[in-house]
Amino acid sequence: MEADTATERYVVGTRYLEEHSAFPSTSHAAIGRVRATVTAKPVVQFALVFVAYCIAGKLGQATTNIRSSNLGPVWPAYGIAVAAFLAYGYRIWPAIATSAFLIAYLSPVPALAAAGQAAGATIAAASAAFFVRRIPDFDPALSRLGDALGLIIRAALGSALLSASIGVTTLYLTHVQAYSGLFPAWLVYWLGDSTGVLLVTPLVFTLPTLFTLRSRRRTVEFAALLTLSTLTCLIVFGALPLVPVRLDVMALAVFPFVMWAAIDFGIGGAALSVFIIATIATLSTALGLGPFAGDGAFVGAVMLDALFMVLAVPGLTLAAVIAERERAEAGRMHLVRQQTAMETRLRLAAIVESSNDAILSTDVNRTILSWNAAAERIFGFTEAEAVGRSITMLIPAAAQQEAASIFQRLCAGERVDHFETIRLTKSGTNVHVSLTLSPLVDADGRLAGAAHVYRDISDRKRAQEALAGVNRKLLDAQEQERSRIARELHDDIAQRLVVLAFDVDDLVRGSTTVPAFHHKTLVLRDRVSEIATDVQALSHELHSPRLELLGITAASRDFCREVARQQNATVDFEAVDVPDRMPPDISLCLFRILQEAVHNAVKHSGVRQVQVRLSGTPGQIDLAISDQGAGFDVDAARAGRGIGLISMAERIKLVEGDLSIESQPRLGTTVRARVPLPGAEVR
Repeated sequence: MEADTATERYVVGTRYLEEHSAFPSTSHAAIGRVRATVTAKPVVQFALVFVAYCIAGKLGQATTNIRSSNLGPVWPAYGIAVAAFLAYGYRIWPAIATSAFLIAYLSPVPALAAAGQAAGATIAAASAAFFVRRIPDFDPALSRLGDALGLIIRAALGSALLSASIGVTTLYLTHVQAYSGLFPAWLVYWLGDSTGVLLVTPLVFTLPTLFTLRSRRRTVEFAALLTLSTLTCLIVFGALPLVPVRLDVMALAVFPFVMWAAIDFGIGGAALSVFIIATIATLSTALGLGPFAGDGAFVGAVMLDALFMVLAVPGLTLAAVIAERERAEAGRMHLVRQQTAMETRLRLAAIVESSNDAILSTDVNRTILSWNAAAERIFGFTEAEAVGRSITMLIPAAAQQEAASIFQRLCAGERVDHFETIRLTKSGTNVHVSLTLSPLVDADGRLAGAAHVYRDISDRKRAQEALAGVNRKLLDAQEQERSRIARELHDDIAQRLVVLAFDVDDLVRGSTTVPAFHHKTLVLRDRVSEIATDVQALSHELHSPRLELLGITAASRDFCREVARQQNATVDFEAVDVPDRMPPDISLCLFRILQEAVHNAVKHSGVRQVQVRLSGTPGQIDLAISDQGAGFDVDAARAGRGIGLISMAERIKLVEGDLSIESQPRLGTTVRARVPLPGAEVR
């Protein structure tokens, strides 16, 4: 079924992130390490192969007691030759030919015989590489059973037929006699080259993998394997004095160690295990020790080669089967992950397309890569119009600096959540959005792009503006009511109290003849005077004429002084660089916050000292009221029934200021109000 437009759009928009990852092949990684010198100069390659072949040839010639002429049971140099052709190609043949001639000539044999043996080894090794490369996708690390069987049959057993035939023919044409006849010589030659391939060639390509064991448990297990197999070989083939009984029938006791290595450590473990066993067994037999010594050089050579094949062939094939199974399982799991990822993308695509939020993605250059239906509805651009263009087309000029700052945070790996800002639509109008920005990284952990989620909050902003308008009207109505009550108190109640005070004063003067009555009239006069004073103070607090006439500094200082007098407290007031003129709404807002905060501090802090600081900075005015009293739980107070904190918060919003309250039980309280004040003059 053809994918729908939404799914196709989402998959295309996110596919680029997955292209940074790859499914690695363990065997190919091993080959890559072995072939690291392929790009080196040919001279270096030739020198490397020449030296390796010479060393392997000298090791093969070291077992003189079981060799005859230039033949022996194991010829590791032939394994080096096959590995060289597989790693470097046919152009490496001069290094093989010269080193093979040198080793044969120094054996010693006649120069013609050495040349014939060198030619046979070079041609046979090249044919081995040719035939195994006919296997599709042949892997010298033997990660598949077919590769292991190809190496065993074609490279080891098959190509050795050619090298043995050419080599033995050359020896007999030059009158070099080996072992007891033509066939025994040919058999040892063939077995020696075959075992050389089985023991050395896989080890060349897989030995580096054994140095990548990362866990301590695996390292300890591998060390135990090598130690136990070495000890067993020394006991079986070394004829140690501690074990006086001959253990000829126990030669195959080393077989379980090869199986152990194949199962737990793959081709590299099996090849190394067989190589160690072959080395110890060959050296012991050459020294006249072990189950294969004492029956003659030919029998010892054949028995050793047979043992090595019995160990190498099952070990390599078992390791290859396990590697192939693990590879297949890894491939299956990779396909499962791919299928799961695709299903997840499809589900996400459906979610993205059905979302009411604009969801889009960009690369590191801020180019839009994907664009959902909600983005088209909110911003007006179609997918064809948006994809491929810069995300800056949505950012108004006034918000460019803000957007650049957000992008820097994104590059630092930070996620931006619910950032409220303004974006542009296709028609050029502004839309209020809540932005969530998440970094997207590639398989190497590098920043590859970003996921943008825009939520249209225009309705909410309009509701907030409407609510702010209502709050402003309520506060204006409150101030008007305060002014009305203050005028009533000042113009009516206070004046009537003054008249009453005059009457009481007349009464005091007329009661001097009656001492008891005179005393009561004096008390009554004092009480009337106190009431008149309190009414006047209340009138000023409800509506301070000083705030309008003298400004915020004088009104605040008088208020602090009056509260201190009335409450028998200390209110320290400090004014620093306060502007001479401020908008009336800002002055009134700060004055009301000062009144509320100082009253709360005096009444509820438990201390009788409050600090007030009013300060101006370029473009801003700050008000701070603090005490060292009992403190309170701010969240609980806001959730309570009181309206003082709510009133302060609403007032500061109307002048686009910021209000913060820092308080903890028994640690005091600080109320800070900050209001932007552009263009103000300070004194």
